Amino acid sequence: MSNTAAVIPEAKACLQIQDRPILQPQGSEILVKNAAIATNPVDWKIQRPRLVHIEYPNKSSVSRKERVTGFATAISNQDPNHGAFQQYTLLNDNATARVPDSMSFKEGAILPMAIATAGVGIFLDLGIPRPTGTEKQSGGFLVWGASSSIGSAAVQIARSLGYAVYAVASPRHHSKTREYGASHVFDYNDSNVLVNIANTARGGLGARTAGRREAGDNASLPETAKKPDNVEISATLAPRINTDSKEFGTRLFNDFLERSLVDKTFVPSPAIEKVEGGIASVQKALDLHGRGLSGKKLVISLS
Repeated sequence: MSNTAAVIPEAKACLQIQDRPILQPQGSEILVKNAAIATNPVDWKIQRPRLVHIEYPNKSSVSRKERVTGFATAISNQDPNHGAFQQYTLLNDNATARVPDSMSFKEGAILPMAIATAGVGIFLDLGIPRPTGTEKQSGGFLVWGASSSIGSAAVQIARSLGYAVYAVASPRHHSKTREYGASHVFDYNDSNVLVNIANTARGGLGARTAGRREAGDNASLPETAKKPDNVEISATLAPRINTDSKEFGTRLFNDFLERSLVDKTFVPSPAIEKVEGGIASVQKALDLHGRGLSGKKLVISLS
């Protein structure tokens, strides 16, 4: 068997198509044959080393196999065998989830980065207790950038916890954002958006917020701005599910995601845009990310 891979050979270089060996899984690893792979904004930034530190050569992103979806961890462990832009990928079993037969390969491929980032942000960074039994949270939860894959995942998780979700997105995505579970949706282009959110919440929003921030973006405030004393700024690192929080990754993927997909309380989102050409088209997909996307997820079919 051959293993065709898209590899970044050095900083700022375009992807090259190479043949790589197929390794046998060790310990808790799982070998998967990818049927569809999804790209993420961080992937094109890996080619720009000022933004994300990576050792080269490298591959990274999200992997999907028949009836399994999983988070590929090359971006954190720098092991090319754990990269997704190839036909065969090694995954860690604590970051994989079985998916229903009714779900397509492409739908499964867009799940892992979104669920990992939103899950780490909500449960680990914000410290929201994980649900036990039928107990639900009260109050409101604000998601800024709710039409993105991570934003829509945050909307769905917050809704499942019992929050009234206040979502900010472009007007053309409002209808879908409501389908994901948002109680109230606001236009981020509206100059009065903050006032509108405050008036709608009327004290019910609380302090739970999630915002979409791409890896490599500058998280600091402008020099002329002063951070309010009651605001904390942090960067959410999805790979924590395979580093310092493996047990959490197991609960998130093996339990929460599997169960939620079966009972359809969590749906793949946002809309999928297929990129034709197989492994050789990964660079094309990364270039599309560089130009900017809104309310869609790029997926490359390998089956």
